[in-house]
Amino acid sequence: MARQINRRKRYYIHEIQRKYFFISLVPLIISTFLIILFLFIPLDILVFSNVPAAQKQEAVAQLRILGIRIWPAVFLAMLISSFLSVYVTHKFAGPVYRFEQTVKEIAEGNLSVRVKLRKGDDFTQLESLLNKALGRVDTLISEIKEEQARVGAKVEALAANLREREIPREELIGQLDGILDGHKRLSQALGHFRLSGGS
Repeated sequence: MARQINRRKRYYIHEIQRKYFFISLVPLIISTFLIILFLFIPLDILVFSNVPAAQKQEAVAQLRILGIRIWPAVFLAMLISSFLSVYVTHKFAGPVYRFEQTVKEIAEGNLSVRVKLRKGDDFTQLESLLNKALGRVDTLISEIKEEQARVGAKVEALAANLREREIPREELIGQLDGILDGHKRLSQALGHFRLSGGS
């Protein structure tokens, strides 16, 4: 898992970046539309209207100057915005990718897995909470498995004793009490979990 984290050099990691890439371009597209609407269209109207030739030449000169100054700036702003959106979203797209991979492993039954984010990544608080929750569940499941093994061993021992000899009533009750105690401990451990069925 650590090897995968160290290898992560790509800046486009998750599809969520595409969404924020387009969101970052929307203000620039709107700004470009407003520039066309309020700067270029009035001059275009002036060029094609019935005004003296001198005014038309001045309008054409202004259009050229605006075109030379504005369009490269707009293009550069879009380019910078695109790179910045990919770079900035990389800080949370990486963690989202790691969380998804971790959840997939949990769904496959691997409770030993932990989220490991890189230095400077976002969602470190969520990383800590999820790892704490996974640690708690891992501990509870381990306790349940150990108790299950103990109860199973007691049941097998009781069954073997019953086959081999006649067990006195008091000894039988003692062994059954031991099994019941194990059952209670299992119930208590399982009581930490709330299931969708309400049980």
